[in-house]
Amino acid sequence: MKCLQNITFLSDFGWGGGYVAACEATLARLSPHARVFHISHEVPVGDVAAGALVLARVAALYPHAAHLAVVDPGVGTARRALALATARGDLLVGPDNGLLVDAGKVLGGMDKGWALEADAVRGLAGLPSEDVSMTFHGRDLFAPASALLASGVEPAALGSPLDLTSLVRLSPPTVDRSQDGLSAPVVEVDRFGNVALDLGFEDIAALAEQQGHQDSRDSVPGGRGTFLVGVEGEGAPDWTARIVHTYGDLAAGELGLFKDSWGQAALALNGASAAEFLGVRRNERVTLTLVSRSPQGASE
Repeated sequence: MKCLQNITFLSDFGWGGGYVAACEATLARLSPHARVFHISHEVPVGDVAAGALVLARVAALYPHAAHLAVVDPGVGTARRALALATARGDLLVGPDNGLLVDAGKVLGGMDKGWALEADAVRGLAGLPSEDVSMTFHGRDLFAPASALLASGVEPAALGSPLDLTSLVRLSPPTVDRSQDGLSAPVVEVDRFGNVALDLGFEDIAALAEQQGHQDSRDSVPGGRGTFLVGVEGEGAPDWTARIVHTYGDLAAGELGLFKDSWGQAALALNGASAAEFLGVRRNERVTLTLVSRSPQGASE
């Protein structure tokens, strides 16, 4: 197998406590010539879907690599440990809990998969099998497997083949649609307080255009795009958001709806946190209802 010589690393370990360092030390010892790229270690603890989202967004931006991903609330249970080969030539290593599947799709699809076996991995790595921790497979199983794969070891030497249809997959998002609105879950609140929805921006733009709200002051061609914004459990919507291109299009205190860096529909304030303003968190649902004109008191 071709030596990839690149390893990416994503986890929910955080930078404190030495967990990341222990994994990186294992990678450096077993594959000293490989470059290690740290995607993120600030995935919310145990949030597999959040980790899967980040991995799928950025994996294809890297050169061919062994992608090590560890968000593993099921560590030590009967969940499988995986190595997955993709059509692009990358390998994905991590737990069988849905974390790797979306990244596999953006890397051209998954061709083959193997269930990693600790004895095989650690034997080839020259590590004692009896030293596998029940709570730290990142260091004791996934990191050694990633290092070996990046160095050209065949995945078949590390485990047994598996049926790709048996992989655990995350539940797809539920988007509710009506004639004049959409409801979708929040998939990310970033450090700036922007609220990203599990909704492509093209769905928002298409809804505004199909309603035919023409206005010479439009922020986007084809529709004025002013929406009532409602948050799950908060009763009637109290806010409006106007479609804009960027933060600078918004007045102070005005809520905007824009296309974020990943092509998703997102809510933002200019210079402040939309998440705090709305009181919304990840996985809560937001409803967007198109209105033909701004309600009284909304920013123009």
